[in-house]
Amino acid sequence: MKKTVSVVFALVFVLSLVFAQGATDDGSYAGVTNKGYRPSDSNYYDGLNYSLFRNPSDFATDRLRIQGVLGSSSFNFSDALQNRSVAESFSHLTKFHWDKKNWINYVLGLATEVGSGNNDIISADFSVGAQVGNYGFGINVTVDAKSMPMIDENADAGQNNNSILGNGYLPVVDAALSFGYGRRVVDTSSLTFDVGATIHFSEKLYMLQLNLDTAADLINKTRGFENLQTRSGLAMPLDIAATLGLMDQRLTVSAMLNNINGYYYMRTYDNIGDAASFNHGYGRYLLYTPWTFSTSVVYNPRLGNYNPVMALEFTDINLFFRNELEKESPMLEFFKYVNASVKLDIHNIVSLKAAYKYGYPEFGLSVAYRGNQIDFIYGFHEAGSLYGEKPVDSLTFRMKFGVDK
Repeated sequence: MKKTVSVVFALVFVLSLVFAQGATDDGSYAGVTNKGYRPSDSNYYDGLNYSLFRNPSDFATDRLRIQGVLGSSSFNFSDALQNRSVAESFSHLTKFHWDKKNWINYVLGLATEVGSGNNDIISADFSVGAQVGNYGFGINVTVDAKSMPMIDENADAGQNNNSILGNGYLPVVDAALSFGYGRRVVDTSSLTFDVGATIHFSEKLYMLQLNLDTAADLINKTRGFENLQTRSGLAMPLDIAATLGLMDQRLTVSAMLNNINGYYYMRTYDNIGDAASFNHGYGRYLLYTPWTFSTSVVYNPRLGNYNPVMALEFTDINLFFRNELEKESPMLEFFKYVNASVKLDIHNIVSLKAAYKYGYPEFGLSVAYRGNQIDFIYGFHEAGSLYGEKPVDSLTFRMKFGVDK
């Protein structure tokens, strides 16, 4: 089994080198669709998805872990709730009054606040997976509704427009079937050294840009998806990582290479049904999503009933050097790549988290019991091209079910 895994990983790496020169971006959709897939619950404290999508060397710790996740994030949340009608719809949804009227009013309220440029509106995450021993697998699906400048008849993204009518809207679906393995190669009283790798069989699907009227008709179900052009494709990216453990593994230092071989073999389809099943595609092209290098330091003192866990991550370091050095204030842009956080676990039931994440604050509250957990997270991210240009807030609600031993 181990030899088979090694051969597959080696093959993926060779293919990444062979096809690198044929890669293209996604034209006017670049910056929206050409990003490697990573579910929203993949930070240090997020269990199985952290191992699958961030740090596969975490699989070197032998455990039994079964996990299912349902989550949703709403963007531009605080501005949208200033509208009384949207606030009332949100209140009804929190009471599980999930009728069509409340959902339509709430989503359109979020869309009204997207402003100019690229932005997110609402997203949903679904996943199921398990780790048995040092092996892990998962099935992940993320559905996003995004906004961007309107694309004109020449296939160029137009000028930024603050009007909701001047934006284009983009439903995007990312999915992955993932397999991971980790191994401890050094295990002494003073230190440990773990390595791991994950391979993903990924699909990316997105509908060509919609205007507001079409998006509203789809939400209202007065128009179907059967005549709306869609693009989709498959990729086989690879993650590898190594972790050094010190102080009986209370202090860990990790290095991670993610999304190696991030090439999607894309085609255009006449409708979403054909795109999902890869029938009758045309206009084949290669979509490149970049690889990333990240490092992290995590300290878990294991103090018992009141345990503070501290973490510092420098994420996507290579993209900082590629994209930010020519900007007016590159060191300000560096904040977009730093994630510093502390989480206080109270009796292994309640967790409080505060972070300075990618240049903005984030706060979280979690309630957990025997592998089942409910998360509430409120924070910000940068949606503009420059740090501080366009901070966007989001509220995330997430439920996790499973076993963790």
